[in-house]
Amino acid sequence: MSIWDWLLNPSGLTPHGFCLSWAPGLVSLHAGSDVVIGLSYFSIPLAIAALVRRRPDLQYGWVAYLFVAFILACGTTHLLAILTLWVPAYGVEGLIKLVTAVLSVATAAILWPLLPRVAALPSAAQLEHLNLRLRDSEAEARLSNLELERRVAERTEQLERANAQLTEALAERSQAQQALARNEAEYRASFEAAAVGKIQTDPLTGRYIRVNRAFAQMLGYEPEELIGKDGWSFTWPDDRDDGREGFARLLSGEVSTYHREKRYLRRDGQPVWGRLSGSIVRDPDTNEPLLSVGVVEDIDERRKAQAALEETRRDLEAMVEARTAALAQRDLLLREVYHRVKNNLQVVDSLLVMQARQLADATAKEALLGLRSRVYALGLVHHQLMGSANLSTFDVAPFLQELSTNVVEGGADQEIELNVEAIPLEVGLDFAIPLGLLVTELVTNALKHAFPAGPGTIDVLLERGADGRIALIVADNGVGYAADDAFGDGVAAGLGASIIKGLVSQMGGVMSVTTNNGTRCEIRLASPVAS
Repeated sequence: MSIWDWLLNPSGLTPHGFCLSWAPGLVSLHAGSDVVIGLSYFSIPLAIAALVRRRPDLQYGWVAYLFVAFILACGTTHLLAILTLWVPAYGVEGLIKLVTAVLSVATAAILWPLLPRVAALPSAAQLEHLNLRLRDSEAEARLSNLELERRVAERTEQLERANAQLTEALAERSQAQQALARNEAEYRASFEAAAVGKIQTDPLTGRYIRVNRAFAQMLGYEPEELIGKDGWSFTWPDDRDDGREGFARLLSGEVSTYHREKRYLRRDGQPVWGRLSGSIVRDPDTNEPLLSVGVVEDIDERRKAQAALEETRRDLEAMVEARTAALAQRDLLLREVYHRVKNNLQVVDSLLVMQARQLADATAKEALLGLRSRVYALGLVHHQLMGSANLSTFDVAPFLQELSTNVVEGGADQEIELNVEAIPLEVGLDFAIPLGLLVTELVTNALKHAFPAGPGTIDVLLERGADGRIALIVADNGVGYAADDAFGDGVAAGLGASIIKGLVSQMGGVMSVTTNNGTRCEIRLASPVAS
């Protein structure tokens, strides 16, 4: 038997319609029912397949395809049931049922384990609730997004501002770097071209890091020859200890600057004086010394000049000492001279007094006493000079007081009041002697002529006029007398008048005499020049 016979007519079996006795009603009923069932079975899986294709997001979609195969197989069995009404294709029908059985068992085997998972799938209400929550979450998300966008905008604005500030800062930094570069170039040019020496050294080792040409030439080197050398080795040996002590104070921070004049050792072994001004550059964070900088001024010529000046000063001091000693000796001699002159004049005064006592002639006696007053005036001048500090000038005010008092006390028989007012005035020998003689003669004239029968007053004044000249005034309140008799050129004029006129002329003065209510004699003199 062939496979086709087995499939379509196995063992000569009769079709299924034979079992229904070919009753038209039963055959139609079975055939119609199987047609409707088969068509339905074919329609349902097509709808499921279409649904699965439209909803690729459905979970377990592959199970739907298993159902599609199972339902199609079931529908095929119904269509084969129609065929077997007329054709005994029971082999084919059995194979289809076998496939349907396999698919149904597989579907059942897969479906039962999936039932808990499928049952756990949310319902429509749950999905709706989830959708509501999802919409709320979406709204919150939108709000969060808006807030995030706002923050992002603010952050973006901040970043833009920061970027602008950074750009500005970079521009400023670039300008600062350019300025720093310019400053460095200017400093380098200034360092190298400076007329004074400039040095930079390591503060810990004392070695030169950088020197300019002025400093190198001061020591007789080229700048590159000094780089890396110990700076202390170029200090004159006698000046090193003091220099190290001062620099140690600078390095410790005890002082902020270092100033010292010291000698440097030149290449030729000779010393050269320099004035060093130094300071320390420190780390702003740790305050550790980074660099020592100094300015060295060549003061060798000045120090040499000072040494020469010091030697000259010592010579001058010796000369001054010798001159002082000579002046002291001169002062001693002058005081001795003044003393001897005064003593000699006192001897003359004593001789005049003794001689006057022996004279019977009143006129001669009066003449000798007048001469005595003049000698006293000369002696008083030398006495004042002897007591002065410089032996050349003295204050005329106490001199006039003492002189006038002596004249009045020695020549007045009645009570005469004396008033002396004199400005402080330093005068020398050439001015004091004629002034003293003038006062002596004028006061003596007042005593002789103004008060014949009673007391009176004599004023002696020395003052400075508006024109700067000196005015000597001798006035009395006596009876007065004719000016021509006392100061004229007639016969009545005596020795005193001649002496007064001669002294006024000698001093370059001008004299005026008034006799209203007494006699007033005023002599205007040029101000003395103290020598």
